[in-house]
Amino acid sequence: MNPTKKTPLLKKQLMMRKVILAMLPCILGSIYFFGWRSLAVILVSCITGAITEHLFCRYRNEPASEAVFVTSIIFALIMPPTIPWHVIVIGMVFAIALTKEVFGGFGRNIFNPAAAGRCFVYICFPIAMTSQWAPAAQGPLGALTMWTTASTPDAITSATPMTLMKMLEAKPTIVSLLLGNISGTMGVTSAILIIIGGIYLFYSKTASRETIISVIIAYIVFNSILALIGVPTVSDPLRPLLGGGFLFGAFFMATDPVSSPKTKTSRIIYGIIIALFTSVIRNFSVFNGGLMFAILLGNMFAPIIDFCVKEYENKRKTKQSGASA
Repeated sequence: MNPTKKTPLLKKQLMMRKVILAMLPCILGSIYFFGWRSLAVILVSCITGAITEHLFCRYRNEPASEAVFVTSIIFALIMPPTIPWHVIVIGMVFAIALTKEVFGGFGRNIFNPAAAGRCFVYICFPIAMTSQWAPAAQGPLGALTMWTTASTPDAITSATPMTLMKMLEAKPTIVSLLLGNISGTMGVTSAILIIIGGIYLFYSKTASRETIISVIIAYIVFNSILALIGVPTVSDPLRPLLGGGFLFGAFFMATDPVSSPKTKTSRIIYGIIIALFTSVIRNFSVFNGGLMFAILLGNMFAPIIDFCVKEYENKRKTKQSGASA
């Protein structure tokens, strides 16, 4: 290595820039519905993530990756609007240091860093993550003139519409789930905004089409079955699909190219596994954040799925070549 050559601070990654561009509607939506504090949460998350990764990369004498900003933005968007600052910092340090960098940095991590960081703070800070939810601003200007919609104690609600639906107390309307003018994690309440960014990822082939399609279709099928057999928490397959940030996870998190399988067939199986675990955790456990746990479980199975699929394909090719001979 040439000692006079300086290592660049940041590794340019066009794919990651496309993912950030696709998340812009959700970023703007978080500000519109919950105030400018949402933007501050995203900035704190990005700064924390960048500093953490830079410290590790500096030790290894290699540039940090632009992927750290994707992880940081995703992590911030799936946080409650009222999230304390120290929870953001701790969660991002865990996500980058203990989920990504200890495995060797970008391209070597086993688990999705944003999902792992979210699950970590979900377990360590349950009150901050589950008991206080700011309402979404109403009206044409939304919260564009506000720092936060949770500026007064009276503005705090104790549950999201999806939580109330699981408790059999209320059902959110399809319109509210599409528009996003409901309480929830700050960047994923609007299905329309998520779909706008998701369509860009899908048609630009930035994210795996197989994973996206398999996760969504399998989740619809599983929830349709649960609704047909009379599971009380599932009245129809559409509300679970549009609510709780499921579509955001399907487009932006399950498709992480590092922690997901590498072959097309494996990605289909992987998507079905995530949908299955999400359906089970959401409807039959005390946890509302079933998708985060499901993605991590899917990450655990990703290597063995790839291995089994490749072994099967190799055996089939061997048999075909033997038959043709």
